[in-house]
Amino acid sequence: MKKLDPVVIIVDVLLLVGCGCMFLYGKMSAHSLFIVGIILVGVLVLYLYVTNYKDNHYEGRFHKDF
Repeated sequence: MKKLDPVVIIVDVLLLVGCGCMFLYGKMSAHSLFIVGIILVGVLVLYLYVTNYKDNHYEGRFHKDF
């Protein structure tokens, strides 16, 4: 799972940058940008918390690599 973490972070940042560009070019309202940004950051934090929680608190027994 640790190998997937950088990919998820990069994709999330690219989606945020894309939404910012859409906002700057007038294709997205500020309200929509705020909602999409909160959802993307929330999903990223939740994903990282769940993967790190499983790795640290259950000694990695959920992963077949260990």
